[in-house]
Amino acid sequence: MTHPVRRPQPPERAFVRRAASLLFAGLAVVSLGACDSDTSADSADTATTDAPNGTADPADTGGSSSDISGPTATVPTDIPDELVGEIGALDVIGDVLPVYEDDIATDPAIGLAAPVLIGTGFDGNPVRVDAAADGPTMLVYLAHWCPHCNAEVRVINGLRDAGAFPEGLNIIAVSTAPSPDRANFPPSQWVDDMGWTYPVIVDGVDLAAGAYLGPTAYGLDGFPFVTLIDGDGTVAARWSGEAGADKIVERISTYLEM
Repeated sequence: MTHPVRRPQPPERAFVRRAASLLFAGLAVVSLGACDSDTSADSADTATTDAPNGTADPADTGGSSSDISGPTATVPTDIPDELVGEIGALDVIGDVLPVYEDDIATDPAIGLAAPVLIGTGFDGNPVRVDAAADGPTMLVYLAHWCPHCNAEVRVINGLRDAGAFPEGLNIIAVSTAPSPDRANFPPSQWVDDMGWTYPVIVDGVDLAAGAYLGPTAYGLDGFPFVTLIDGDGTVAARWSGEAGADKIVERISTYLEM
């Protein structure tokens, strides 16, 4: 069953200075920002998109496979033309997680079933987040205009290139909150320019509820937002904002059963 449930606005965090809004056909769709209101997003550095030695092709990395079906949802027909291809069809299966409250140790979502996401990449191929079926997963929510996301993508790419991630860990991004008036648009080009080689799900939107589906389902309170999901499909840890290389590796080792 799909649960596109709108959640209340979170309290302001040190790294969440404001909520940015994006208008879709006259409806305000909440776009949470982990970026200063007076700071524009870093420009994406041009980088190779070739997978490094020892890294699987994105189409064969956990979450994206030709043997899974795509979403049953459809993209709203009344989104602005410039967002066609940057908003996707997304199925959310399972209960919505509580909003993250900036405490990784006492997060009430730990141990809860992580919602399964079934969507598509920018190429239209199906991508799935289902750790119970595909194995331990690190799910990363990214917004193209957020400088913290730009910085964290570079960190994750560096860990990838150094072989620092444990074997068998699926890493999947959700591209959300696209904004034509902000830096690095469109996100479909941005992920390529950043050299991201892992699968990407294009987030969906519920125009009636005025909410993005993926962030709502996972209780996002800022960008970037990471959820570690154990192989049994339950939430192992969540955090928001930049973590940096050492903390990412430490948290995977501490919270995930690999």
